[in-house]
Amino acid sequence: MSLALAMTRLDDHAPDSSAAAGPVRTCIVTGAEASPERMFRFVVGPENEVVPDLARRLPGRGMWVTAERSAVEQAVARKLFSKAARAAVTASPDLADRVERLLLERALEDLGRARRAGRAVAGFVRVEQMVGQGRAGLLVVAAEAEGDGLVKLKASGLPLERLGDAAALGGVFGRDQAVYVAVARDDRSGQFIQRIAGGAARWRRYRLNGAG
Repeated sequence: MSLALAMTRLDDHAPDSSAAAGPVRTCIVTGAEASPERMFRFVVGPENEVVPDLARRLPGRGMWVTAERSAVEQAVARKLFSKAARAAVTASPDLADRVERLLLERALEDLGRARRAGRAVAGFVRVEQMVGQGRAGLLVVAAEAEGDGLVKLKASGLPLERLGDAAALGGVFGRDQAVYVAVARDDRSGQFIQRIAGGAARWRRYRLNGAG
């Protein structure tokens, strides 16, 4: 399966066809069932506060919410975490913002691993070189990316994801800003592209599905 097709399926909001083949969870907001990959897990922390558990590793009974910003916002506004926990728990008003930051951080961490492995470069010239050499497998651009540079990279036909702003991408590469990034095609050193592209797509979908 091509990466483009894989990402198209990730963006598909049709009912989750994987439910029959694996475990499913129920959203405390909508009541809809889906695979854990299409949900966010929350637990009650030691101070009786609601804590996001995007890695699904924290101890405690999980409370599951559809992986959309609007669903998290509704869970907070309607006090559905307390209902699910069957106890008075505190859900911070900025919980939806916190989830967004965590999604971005996770995707940037994967990009950082690719950089440390020598599989990612930043800066238009270096990105263009990797593309020209046929080594690039994924392009990542900041929110600020626009104009001829972006048009030229899109014309390459490579998968392209927006991820954070120039400062966020720059931090991964030890510089103030980075607008254009290229990730090399995966080899035996690691499966970076799927993780980075999937993380960027999840972050983007979350932001696009806000209540406002």
